[in-house]
Amino acid sequence: MNTQQQPDSEPCLVWDTCEIAQQQAQLLIEMGEAADTDQAFALACEDSDLFSAAWEALTADLTEIISTLNPAGYWQADVYGFGWRSLSGVKDFKADDGGQFMRCLLPNTECTFKLFVAEDNTIRLQNFHHDAPTGNEWYTVKAAEYWPND
Repeated sequence: MNTQQQPDSEPCLVWDTCEIAQQQAQLLIEMGEAADTDQAFALACEDSDLFSAAWEALTADLTEIISTLNPAGYWQADVYGFGWRSLSGVKDFKADDGGQFMRCLLPNTECTFKLFVAEDNTIRLQNFHHDAPTGNEWYTVKAAEYWPND
C-alpha cells in the first residue's frame, strides 16, 4: 500500500471554498453589508462570482507555475489513494494553462486541495472530496516528454 506524506514546505496554492467564503464573510461584516457572521457567510456562499473570480485567480497563478516548470506542457501524473476504493494509477496529459491542468488531473466533482512544488520541480497535490474526505488522495505530477499523436 502506498502512503503519501505531506511535504515539509507550505503549499503554494490552496483551493478551499469554505475558507474563501469565510474570508468574504469577514469582509462583508467589516464593510457593514451583513448584520452578523451567519448572514455574512450565507451571503458569501450565494455569491457565485466570488468563487469564479477566486478560481480564475488560482488557475492564473497555476498557469505561471506550470509554464515555468514545463513550457512544452506535457505531463505525467501518478495518483495514490484515488476515491473511495483508494486506487492508484498513471495518466499522461497535455495542459498549457492552469484550468486545463486541473481539469485533466482532478475528478469532476467539488474538491478542496493543496498544491506543492518540490525542489525537483515535481508538483504534489493533496486532494479532498466526497470519496476522499481525509485527504488521502495524492497526485505526483512531473514534466513528460512529447509523445506523438496516435
